Amino acid sequence: MSFKFSQTLDPAVVHDSFTTHGYVHMPSILPQENANRIYKGLLEQTPWNLVFNEKEKHFDLSPEQVNAMQKQELNRLQQAIFAQAQNDFQYSYHNYPIYDAIKAGQNEGHVLHQFYEWLNSEEFLEFARGATGYDDISFVDAQATRYDPGSFLSTHDDTQEGKNRRAAYIFNFTPNWRSDWGGYLQLLDDVGNVRVGLAPTFNALNIISIPQRHNVSFVTPFAGGFRMAVSGWFRYGDPD
Repeated sequence: MSFKFSQTLDPAVVHDSFTTHGYVHMPSILPQENANRIYKGLLEQTPWNLVFNEKEKHFDLSPEQVNAMQKQELNRLQQAIFAQAQNDFQYSYHNYPIYDAIKAGQNEGHVLHQFYEWLNSEEFLEFARGATGYDDISFVDAQATRYDPGSFLSTHDDTQEGKNRRAAYIFNFTPNWRSDWGGYLQLLDDVGNVRVGLAPTFNALNIISIPQRHNVSFVTPFAGGFRMAVSGWFRYGDPD
């Protein structure tokens, strides 16, 4: 499948919003056929890991590991995740590390891998440079994320030594999401107020500046679906 923008985007207009507000929101960013195909791949064809943090150490549990756990074990894990989240940085959601899977030669031909190739095409990289004003952006990394009821990402600013990040991006692929279900990308001011709350709108692209404090709000237990996205960072330097 080939990917493209659904509309002609003026990088200068996008850049003005990005620099003025610290973010830009672009609805209906892909042709409907592209967006629907990615959504189908996320929903039906993606092996999801459960990811979380423990004292700054990242953990990935494969679907097989999660399925092998007893209900009591899963409950204890969830309580440990919530306990750390009370006072420290924490996250809990499902992911598929597209960038890593491609490097490892896994799941060849997956639609997300094809999408990743487009994200690293000169067409998209030129858009990323123009939108952010960083002419040195040389590649884009990517992961797919699935937020189930109980998932969240606590407050952080995306700075990480040695990662060479210029801006963060989020392509949303969540149809029919309700505001009551949570899962909002929340940009915060200096005292913790929500400056902007961005719903996970289907087929919308958000780009946010770095550093900027933000989080993904808790997905409620009564959410009627999954909050799904492809996200990552515009980066400079050597991908390896």
